[in-house]
Amino acid sequence: MILKFLKSSLRKILICNFKEEFHQKHQKIMENIKFEITPYQDELQLLIDGKKVGYMSISVDGRLLNVYYTKIDENLEGHGYAKLLLDRLVSFAEEKDLMIDPECDFVRQQLENHPKRYRGIWHE
Repeated sequence: MILKFLKSSLRKILICNFKEEFHQKHQKIMENIKFEITPYQDELQLLIDGKKVGYMSISVDGRLLNVYYTKIDENLEGHGYAKLLLDRLVSFAEEKDLMIDPECDFVRQQLENHPKRYRGIWHE
């Protein structure tokens, strides 16, 4: 009985420690993330510690914000960085009163899967 209790307590401690370490690491990474739109407005870049690790190829034509593709460094794929780029792209579109025209499969899929969130900025 005591051994079972100790195992259960140890498991809870390990899980809590893992969650805390994960949160601290994630928080540190988020503090080092920056977004930049290039001077020619042809890329929305994701920078970590000043290094470009991902981008969206874009163009602005009148009120249309065309998104052609999204690229994230291979070793960072699957960790939500493309979604962070999309969130920043949406903020940019809202700030500039632009409509997003998604040629990028990832962006189109996100807009289709979350129509309420992207209502009013999606040029269908």
